[in-house]
Amino acid sequence: MNKNSTFSKRMIIEPISPVFIGSGEKVGKFETLVAGNKTYILNFDKLMENDKFVESFVEKMDEILNPSTKDGALKEIFDKLKMNIGDYSHTSFPTICDKNGKPKTLQISRFVHTAGRFYIPGSSIKGAIRTALIKANEAFAKRFENVLNTPNISKSEVNEIEDKVFGSAQLSPFKALIISDSSFIDKNYIKFKKVEVIHLERPKQGIPQFFEVWLPEQRKTGSNKVESRITFKADVLSKLLNQNGAMKEAINYLMQVFESEENFIKTMKEAARILIEMEKQKINDSNYQQKSELLNFYNILSKINSETKNGFVLRVGGHSGFYSKTAYRGFLQPKQVKVLKILFGYKKVKENNFPVTTRIVRLSESPKDILPVGWIKVELLD
Repeated sequence: MNKNSTFSKRMIIEPISPVFIGSGEKVGKFETLVAGNKTYILNFDKLMENDKFVESFVEKMDEILNPSTKDGALKEIFDKLKMNIGDYSHTSFPTICDKNGKPKTLQISRFVHTAGRFYIPGSSIKGAIRTALIKANEAFAKRFENVLNTPNISKSEVNEIEDKVFGSAQLSPFKALIISDSSFIDKNYIKFKKVEVIHLERPKQGIPQFFEVWLPEQRKTGSNKVESRITFKADVLSKLLNQNGAMKEAINYLMQVFESEENFIKTMKEAARILIEMEKQKINDSNYQQKSELLNFYNILSKINSETKNGFVLRVGGHSGFYSKTAYRGFLQPKQVKVLKILFGYKKVKENNFPVTTRIVRLSESPKDILPVGWIKVELLD
């Protein structure tokens, strides 16, 4: 790649499984309503368009903000105005109660948005691509693995090792990689769904959470794609090389990857292949009851990755798993997990068979209607 050239392509992105990119916002307690054996997540944007509801809501504000009277007060408003709760809700699900029969307080997380419109931040895509590029390079990935082979290594020493290869945040060669925020997602594909933490060794499930997710198109009709742009500026690397010659190996690697669209796609396909095979092995070795459904998904995903001529699959967003967020190309050994626990304070992590849990999105009440979190297909266009 010429040191002054620029790689710039449009990226067409579509979800293959539910994608969650958190905004940090949670659905407030007063935004849910427990009515009988159902819990509703209320659509307050729609409710606030109803003047009569707003008037009644203001009148009962004190009761609504009191957890012990909130549900009764909201239900009274709906009954009084003869409004169907379901018509003003994002979704509903069977009420989850504690051992005393009282509804539990649930974690309900919102998707990133601005002015009521949803999108994929460029930083989320860049982070996923950065990890994939490192994972695809066996030599670089090995250096991250070797860090965990030193029992008494400190965090500062870990940072020093990474800085020698990829530079500090200010001097990183990945500064040459620029990815824009996506266009806005059709809000019809943004839904609240139950996300379950499943245990891969024994039939144990934690308390389900609810995330606002970007869903894949199930009916094979309409468009459920967004557009972003990836730009790689070689001249930025030339300047960095003059400032830090130690990064020469990483800079040469990135220059080679972005030499052509073909090289970039090939590298990203390889990273996806490694991660897919790891996921398949982890699930296949587990005792999870619905593992056949997950294995079937990953077999289809593998085919999409290999057969998409001008693109690849990528895992993005939150709760997509430890190995999706790190450069490791294989499962860590117990002694390496032990070092990881010490470095980052993972007190509850098991050293054997790490990690022992994964998250799935339940699309319906059918036990088999499940998908893992975070997979997208990316296609490059001029």
